[in-house]
Amino acid sequence: MKPKFWFVIAGAAAVLALIVGLVTAFSTGSGPRGYVANNYTRAAHLDLSGDSDNRAYTSPLPPSTVAFQITSKWKPQSQYNDASGIYLRYSRDAVVIKPQAQGSVIHVMDVDHAYRRYHTHVGGVWGWTSAHGESFRGRGPGAGK
Repeated sequence: MKPKFWFVIAGAAAVLALIVGLVTAFSTGSGPRGYVANNYTRAAHLDLSGDSDNRAYTSPLPPSTVAFQITSKWKPQSQYNDASGIYLRYSRDAVVIKPQAQGSVIHVMDVDHAYRRYHTHVGGVWGWTSAHGESFRGRGPGAGK
């Protein structure tokens, strides 16, 4: 066979691989926000008011099972559990899983909004969720000079 044939085959394979990669990347979403959106049922009526970035989802499974499923795919930077729910902190998003009559309600929101809303639960555990304290000069020897 001629070399030109192999170049055509290689080019077609590369284009096909690129298309498959793009479709996979954009259809599955990235991060915990995309994972939750693709694996749980959207429940817009449960969105929290005052936060346009918040998205609510439901699952028939208990909060501990939902948290296990999410953390198995996306390891959180911090996790806190109490009687009110399970709080997962990621770099940009927070996932809050609360018990509901039959299963769980899952809220995905910006991590700063989650910290402000749930600070009574996660305040001593999550700490600063962004660079808020980095302008403080009392970080130790040589810092802030």
